[in-house]
Amino acid sequence: MAIFIGATGTDVGKTLLSSLILGKYGKSLGLKYFKPVQTGDDSDRVTVMNLSGLHESFFLKNYYSFAFAGSPHYASELEGIEIDTDELSRHLYSIRDQRIVVEAAGGLLVPLTRKILTIELIRQSEIPLILAAPVSLGAINHTLLTVEAIQNRKIDLKGIYFLGVPDKTTEDNIRTITEWSGVPSLGTFFLKSKERISRERFQKECLTAFDPDELIKKVIV
Repeated sequence: MAIFIGATGTDVGKTLLSSLILGKYGKSLGLKYFKPVQTGDDSDRVTVMNLSGLHESFFLKNYYSFAFAGSPHYASELEGIEIDTDELSRHLYSIRDQRIVVEAAGGLLVPLTRKILTIELIRQSEIPLILAAPVSLGAINHTLLTVEAIQNRKIDLKGIYFLGVPDKTTEDNIRTITEWSGVPSLGTFFLKSKERISRERFQKECLTAFDPDELIKKVIV
């Protein structure tokens, strides 16, 4: 089945998580990568492609792509284009049973248009969701608010995956978030810094450490 990768905000780690999933399971499970709406350059798709080492055939083209790096509703307005969320919703619904990793744009409450939020598109698609969440100070509030929004819309939230540079609050953050939300943790991926990960390190170190208990794999299959 398809799986949506969403996040509590921008730059939390959706693209890194997508890269890890594709790099670890792309070939063996026949996964595809799809980012329906891209703002700014095509860096997310290219990043996943470069890190995972997969052929371009594993990557579906963006449905919409806008030059301005900002919220989709605003980026599209700058180009005089309105995102057809009805059409996009129908397309996503039609691929929900295929093995596709669908990366959302920005945080879940980012608007796609002046009328539709990203989270509403996910709800309409009926594609299950993995939430990428931060691990440092502030993670509790951001994550619990996002989970509440997800649960209020009865979206099938499979679990939370925690990524980022840890600090002294990290261990308790994860415990508190899972206890209060009732949503399981699907794993953690800690970074030493926010520096860009090289493809060599990603292939040798990151993929080896990712999903040791195959919790993500069980969600996908």
